[in-house]
Amino acid sequence: MKRNVLVLPAALLLITAGFLYSCSKSGGGGGTNPGGGGTTTGKDSILTNIGNNIILPAYASLSISVNSLDSAILDFNAGPSSVKLKAVQTLFKSAYINWQSASEFNYFGPASSIQPNLSGLNIFPTDSVKIESNITSANNNVTAFANAAAKGFPALDYILFGGTGANLIGFTTDANAANRKAYLAAVSADIKSEVTAVVKGWSASGGNYIATFLNGTGNSISSSLGLLLNSMIQDFEITKNDRLGIPLGKMPAGQPILPKELEAYFSGISAQLATAQIKAIQNLYLGIGVNGNGPGLQDYVIKANAQYNGSSLDGAITTNLTSAITGLQGIPDPLSATIQSNPAPATAVYTTAQLLVVLLKTDMASSLGVLITFGDNDGD
Repeated sequence: MKRNVLVLPAALLLITAGFLYSCSKSGGGGGTNPGGGGTTTGKDSILTNIGNNIILPAYASLSISVNSLDSAILDFNAGPSSVKLKAVQTLFKSAYINWQSASEFNYFGPASSIQPNLSGLNIFPTDSVKIESNITSANNNVTAFANAAAKGFPALDYILFGGTGANLIGFTTDANAANRKAYLAAVSADIKSEVTAVVKGWSASGGNYIATFLNGTGNSISSSLGLLLNSMIQDFEITKNDRLGIPLGKMPAGQPILPKELEAYFSGISAQLATAQIKAIQNLYLGIGVNGNGPGLQDYVIKANAQYNGSSLDGAITTNLTSAITGLQGIPDPLSATIQSNPAPATAVYTTAQLLVVLLKTDMASSLGVLITFGDNDGD
């Protein structure tokens, strides 16, 4: 990785980091500034804010939620009840929403270096036939390649809300109740283990990838900005393509509406998850994290004076991100039912998402001199 590192005494480094961490949107010019015509000394305040104020808290929140979910599942399995099942279902939804706020970072760093990759926890639609076969045969090896589509959040979505497991009988008097509880625990334990490994990889007391990220200035493909943009845009394309395009019958064009292709089809929170994912993209762009508003990707774009159709590229990006979020918030869940009875609102969001891919992947990346290296064949 190409870096521009400034070595400082420990005390001065802490003071500097504290200052950069608290700087406002107008103060986001430290470090290498893509599109800004040069390199200055010191850490990049935009990377500092994104790393400390957005990425680390996102993974921390995800870790807390999956640990809470895993504990609730173990308690439920020890003595199943309707109250406990409802609690597990609620914690699952919370963890799945938290996943959306961290998924933008899953294609670089610890999330992509651990085996299996963290992104494998959200392969949807899930293979319910495979899950039922595994339950019947007591096959709990969820990390096996053959179970790639029978693990993670989509598998929990099915086990807790679909099929026999949607009610207490599936975990008590059903012939496969014991096996179902064991599979539920195995899937949850795998999620917890993988998320824990990524959090440790980022942690200063673990793999310390946060230091690598903060020092990875510049705009080369191996820089933090290059890795971040590729990961963020790849994740956003999952929203455009898989969360919206395929279920709406837009990919390829002319296909029927396919509600069962939706993320979280069984729990019926598809629109909520898509909203959370785009909100996370918006926060990353604006620099909004747990400690408020700091410098974000927007600052790079503004300093580059990037244009789109004769107007500000920043204006186009912010307007369309807001439009997509507002559109999704107006679509009632379950999205599977809504797109069958009234697909127009979701189709409008899909159209906005198509434009956002162009704005982010082509215009923003180009203006910042970042090469997009992941491939797709959807034609954007």
